Amino acid sequence: MSYESSSANYSPEKTEYQAQLLKNRLTKRFQHLKKWARRSDVGCYRLYDKDIPEIPLAIDIFFMQESPSASEAETYLRIYLYQRPYEKDEKEETAWLEAMIQAAAQVVGVSQDKVVAKTRMRQRGSDQYEKQETQDSITGIVQEQGHKFFVNLSNYLDTGLFMDHRPLRKIVEQEAQGKAVLNLFCYTASFSVYAAAGGASRVDSVDLSNTYLAWGEKNFSLNGFTDTEKYRFTRSDVAQFLKDSRDSWDIIVLDPPTFSNSKKTKDTLDINRDWPKLVNVAIQHLNPGGTLYFSTNSRQLHFDEGLLKLPAKENDGAQLAVKDITAATIPEDFRNQKIHRCWKITLPK
Repeated sequence: MSYESSSANYSPEKTEYQAQLLKNRLTKRFQHLKKWARRSDVGCYRLYDKDIPEIPLAIDIFFMQESPSASEAETYLRIYLYQRPYEKDEKEETAWLEAMIQAAAQVVGVSQDKVVAKTRMRQRGSDQYEKQETQDSITGIVQEQGHKFFVNLSNYLDTGLFMDHRPLRKIVEQEAQGKAVLNLFCYTASFSVYAAAGGASRVDSVDLSNTYLAWGEKNFSLNGFTDTEKYRFTRSDVAQFLKDSRDSWDIIVLDPPTFSNSKKTKDTLDINRDWPKLVNVAIQHLNPGGTLYFSTNSRQLHFDEGLLKLPAKENDGAQLAVKDITAATIPEDFRNQKIHRCWKITLPK
């Protein structure tokens, strides 16, 4: 039996062997990625991405300032243990994870108190966004491609910055000059910060969570964007917002959760089922020649271009331009090429 098929095959010797495998892999990746990160002006990135099947971890590295005025950054690791497909003795799992944490800390050169570990289980609803009580909060500021973002390594399953969308954020920034931008399911508004930095004429950020809207406003302030008329934050269910709004935008970012049954709304979102309705309503709010970026991390979603509809006001015979741009939006540090999928949907002028 393999290690992955049975917890009965656990042994300290096997754990030690796997810890050495992890060290070897991390050493190679760290040497490569730290040079790439310096060239790319990236202050946090994925160091290990389940590269070895029997070591089901994702390891992210953060060079984090404690405050905007801090002169130096501290190095932290954030380790996710993915839920195994079998039951494993809790003590064995703890011992195994401690060995992997020690190996990772040694390679990067940090003490183990600078390592935060989380277990990433199969999530439904808003579980991944729920605050988790911890004794001490580990928060700070990271740099990314000329921008600053607050991150929280301890209190939530996710840190406040989805690193896999770094390339798409840059695309939005490069296209935003003089344009109206709408960021739906904005989370902590990192796309919105990039749009503002790119010279957008206005940026609207919509989310149902007051916590994340406030976090987004902090990110805006951190980057010097304080015009509340130009940069607006709206607490609303996205579907309801699109239904009620009479505004239109040149760029819309739509990166919804796979599933949401928030207590703050009576509706349940299942993106595998609901994506055509959601995408088509968003298309109705595009200006002529405008672009919708639709992204999902669901591997089950069946994207059918034939289900997309032009706004009723468009001339007969006009067609949407639809392009799968996934390959161009997966960053250098992500070994998992299926971390998300992304389409660029453009309205005719």
